[in-house]
Amino acid sequence: MRPVTTLVVLALLPACSSDPGAAAGEQGGSSDTGVGSSEATGDSEGEPSACDGGPWELGRPIAMPELPAGDPAAGYAALLSKDYVSCGIPWELFGIAEGVLGVEEPLPGRTGKNAEVGHSWNVVSRSDGSELVVSNCLQCHAGYFNGELIVGLGKASADFTTSLSDFADPLPNLPETSEANAAFNKFKARAAALGPYSTMKTIGANPAIMFAIILLSHRDPVTLAWQDEPLFELSADLVFPADPPPWWRAAKKASNFANGMSRGDHRGTMVLASSLCTDNVEEATLVVDYFDDIQAYLASIVAPRYPFAIDEALAADGAAIFECSCAGCHGTYADDAAAETFPNLLIPLDLIGTDPAFATLAAAGGYYHQLREWFNGSFYGMFSEVVTDDPTPGYTAPPLDGVWATAPYFHNGSVPSIALVLDSTARPDSWRRLDLDSTHFDEAALGWPWEPATAWNDAPASERKYIYDTTSFGYGNSGHAFGDHLDEGDRKAVLEYLKTL
Repeated sequence: MRPVTTLVVLALLPACSSDPGAAAGEQGGSSDTGVGSSEATGDSEGEPSACDGGPWELGRPIAMPELPAGDPAAGYAALLSKDYVSCGIPWELFGIAEGVLGVEEPLPGRTGKNAEVGHSWNVVSRSDGSELVVSNCLQCHAGYFNGELIVGLGKASADFTTSLSDFADPLPNLPETSEANAAFNKFKARAAALGPYSTMKTIGANPAIMFAIILLSHRDPVTLAWQDEPLFELSADLVFPADPPPWWRAAKKASNFANGMSRGDHRGTMVLASSLCTDNVEEATLVVDYFDDIQAYLASIVAPRYPFAIDEALAADGAAIFECSCAGCHGTYADDAAAETFPNLLIPLDLIGTDPAFATLAAAGGYYHQLREWFNGSFYGMFSEVVTDDPTPGYTAPPLDGVWATAPYFHNGSVPSIALVLDSTARPDSWRRLDLDSTHFDEAALGWPWEPATAWNDAPASERKYIYDTTSFGYGNSGHAFGDHLDEGDRKAVLEYLKTL
């Protein structure tokens, strides 16, 4: 049953006309409609328009932070060369490891041994001359669309359905005759610690938030020293997934997490996310010092352009409908980025209605409320602040640049297409992507081709990793019913407009 607040807001939503003459005024048929202009939202004297009223009226704005200046080019280089994850696999053994981990596509433009490894690994030298292959941020933030590897797109094909402990436990420790060997032993031990509390049910579901919770639970917040016994209790029953957002949203977003918890300079939360083996403040300080450049690089990325045909007339109709029903939360768009707006709204949980696990478990009184308490009292809290329920637990409405490329949808990846985002009544309880081929794209629904699936618990063990069961804890696909008032024609028009973003 929907929360009462949601029902009230749905009743307020305008029934926007799909007639561009009635709803779009003089915007015409171009895709850069300048949504949010005075012609569309009311006259110059501030008279209300037919589009007034919607969930955005109950949203809570998050202020944009002032960020330190950085060099985007230096940030890109650091991202693909530095050892911010300071443990990994000795170079001499990496070829063997690829047989287990899988061989990845190299990233064009890299040189030396970095040109010989997959895009989500960096080859670094230790002080004794030994070489180590360490993971980088592209483990989760480089994905495929239409056969093309796109840096900054969430990796929706990553497979975290096998416990990291299952990989780590059988491996013998290496004799610590080099720094690279010692770093491997640490890498193995950390993977074993992460495993029991970060295993996902479905390919594509990402354990990033769980990784952060586990890593801080084992560390002294002031010294960052690792402790084998966790500071607070973890639960294998309360593991929830995330969906990595595209990096090209970074320039517009005031917070980097779905629940709006990262406030201020985001370097603290970003460096924590890569702190698998960072066990002292000195090492963490060195990493923070160049993450201003990485942060600047993320802010410089722009969304790709839709690669297929667009019905411009239908998209113009969709722009008018989007303006009435969506722009209040998701912002306005134009060819000139300076003319765009984005409100950075945190939507209260009882209004948005999407799966509550992340927002409630991290909030005050939630099972993982220590995430906030630990972080704000830690070294990382010198740079960023974690806020999990001020002014309310909820989820942020994201900007929609390049949204067509970012399936699956919602903060937990529970919806395979935007068509289903716009029609909550059509969402399946259990579904499976037809295959992992990124060239297989549903241009009409804007998302993945999918089919209904057997419930996860009822499926053969060999099939479970391909099934997204929305009845599982943290995997729910309810909520965001704000498109339900639209008819089929209106939804098709909105989908066509979203291709232009």
